[in-house]
Amino acid sequence: MSFISIQDVCFSYDEDSAAPKAVDGVSLDINAGEFVTIIGHNGCGKSTLAKHLNAMLLPDSGMVVVDGDDTADENKTFDIRAKVGLVLQNPDNQLVAGIVEEDVAFGPENLGVAPDEIRRRVDKALKAVDMYEYREHAPYKLSGGQKQRVAIAGILAIQPQCIVLDEPTAMLDPSGREEVISTLLKLNRENAITVVLITHYMDEAVLADRVVVMDGGKVLTQGTPEEVFSQVELLKKHRLDVPQSAELAYRLRGCGLKIQDIPLTQDDCVALLEEALR
Repeated sequence: MSFISIQDVCFSYDEDSAAPKAVDGVSLDINAGEFVTIIGHNGCGKSTLAKHLNAMLLPDSGMVVVDGDDTADENKTFDIRAKVGLVLQNPDNQLVAGIVEEDVAFGPENLGVAPDEIRRRVDKALKAVDMYEYREHAPYKLSGGQKQRVAIAGILAIQPQCIVLDEPTAMLDPSGREEVISTLLKLNRENAITVVLITHYMDEAVLADRVVVMDGGKVLTQGTPEEVFSQVELLKKHRLDVPQSAELAYRLRGCGLKIQDIPLTQDDCVALLEEALR
């Protein structure tokens, strides 16, 4: 049984029934412990879909079921948000306290967790994102990547089973992006936390177990990174990028070079070119 089941979900920000839907008939299952990336150009519906996963938005039709709970059931909203934490693009929008450890404690305090347990959760969450040594720092003095890791720690302190991140690296430099993605991979692989990552960066998407491509509010295609990014012509037709390594291999194949598999990383690309040019 999937941890999150999205069943024929439609949603529109416009009350006019004839207006285009932000999410249009999406069905998707996300399994416990899975790392899923959702990609697509601006306006394709991926951020709107993300907000359905913890009941921030509710479907106009269809349903979203989280660990057996229907998000449309108001009696289950609290439970659902305890299971699925949402991290937004700008960490400044989620940092509410003047000290890092106080910010991370904000969530469990609002849940009525006992003080001793809050202390344990805060320390554990900060250690999980490698920010424990900054626990007494002011958030505004941190780098963008550090702020985003503190925002993730704040979600971890609630002890969710799943973290949904809406373009968390969009405002970061390459170093900050690497910090955040390394943290997510660690949480997924070492702590078995389900991760749903909305991203524009193809080099982040290739690290996932599964890639979901959205276009026009619908799921265009999905599969392993290898399966999705081997469909270069389909992605380009829908104005979507592919990893640079895949782009190079695709162009070289078009020039007549015999290339079987499309590489996704720089190392794979170097190995492939060495073999092809030998």
